[in-house]
Amino acid sequence: MSDARLVRSSQREWCDRNSKPKPPFYTPFTRPNPTRWQKPGPMGRDDWANFHKQYQGTSRVEMARRLAGGRVNSDRAIVNSGKKPPLREQVSSDVFERLSQPKWQREKYVPPEKEIFPYRPHIRGRCPPMPEKGRPSRKPKVPCCFQHKDLEIEFWSNIRFPVSRKALCAQPKKAIITLSKPREYPPPQHCPIPDRPDDLFVPRRNKMTPMQWRLHRQRLEFLAKPPSRVLAELCRN
Repeated sequence: MSDARLVRSSQREWCDRNSKPKPPFYTPFTRPNPTRWQKPGPMGRDDWANFHKQYQGTSRVEMARRLAGGRVNSDRAIVNSGKKPPLREQVSSDVFERLSQPKWQREKYVPPEKEIFPYRPHIRGRCPPMPEKGRPSRKPKVPCCFQHKDLEIEFWSNIRFPVSRKALCAQPKKAIITLSKPREYPPPQHCPIPDRPDDLFVPRRNKMTPMQWRLHRQRLEFLAKPPSRVLAELCRN
């Protein structure tokens, strides 16, 4: 084995460091500092607009390119294009013009035109309905308030809505007429049930003869007796 004096100090430190047992705990994880976009709650509309449009503003590289009058390579090294640098007055005017504009510019919101959906149902097996003149009708002008309840009732009773010409000439089907009526409770039966013949015709009762009455009494006496098993037990006792 080599002498301890011949061992280097770095080797001795390495041996001392690796000969010790591994510590049972680990270094706790430290969370990095939050970025400018990391917030405790959900981002609002303005935050998202700034987040998506952050590249539209003038960056430091573009500022350096404007001041130097050259282009910028991928390694962000400024290459002079050989043009003369702009005058100080021109640079200052450009800076003031840029600073006078908002940092995050948005286009003016133009609401879309409100689409009109006239009620023209398409019936299967027929041509699609074409737009009619005067349809859909204009919305009636209703006053904001009425001075009396009678005036409001009179206004709504005298108002008239235009009816389509095709609706005046149309012939509704049986199913549409059924749907237009209020629902009946209980609902009508699908198929009518015929009445029983016993309910319509009651047979005439005839008086029994003495022979029939005698047989009827014998039948009643037989039915009134207990069963044969009970009679046998009664006879034994």
